Amino acid sequence: MDNIANDDKMSRRDEIARALCSDRALRNLDALPALLKHDTVDELERDALEAVENYDRAIQAIDAHFSVPEHDRTSEAAETLIRREYLARRSLAIYQEEIALRAGEARAGVH
Repeated sequence: MDNIANDDKMSRRDEIARALCSDRALRNLDALPALLKHDTVDELERDALEAVENYDRAIQAIDAHFSVPEHDRTSEAAETLIRREYLARRSLAIYQEEIALRAGEARAGVH
């Protein structure tokens, strides 16, 4: 039951984050899985490391945002952080999914 509640909560958070993103950013994110199909496993792994670093920086920026006094925080900064975290997290997840798919294909002898 907790997983369902957490999934609904995350889904709602993702809906909010997506609403804050530009159409262009969302189109690029939605196109990423198809683009990754053309990359080699080495390229995927290299780019996935960069995606991890981007996500880490997004989390660090959120931590920094909440380390300043509340009266110094702006809604614009919060929105930027929400967008940045969402795009970084989704990009990383897409890379992880493609790498896992390729690993499964390799085990099955597809590649």
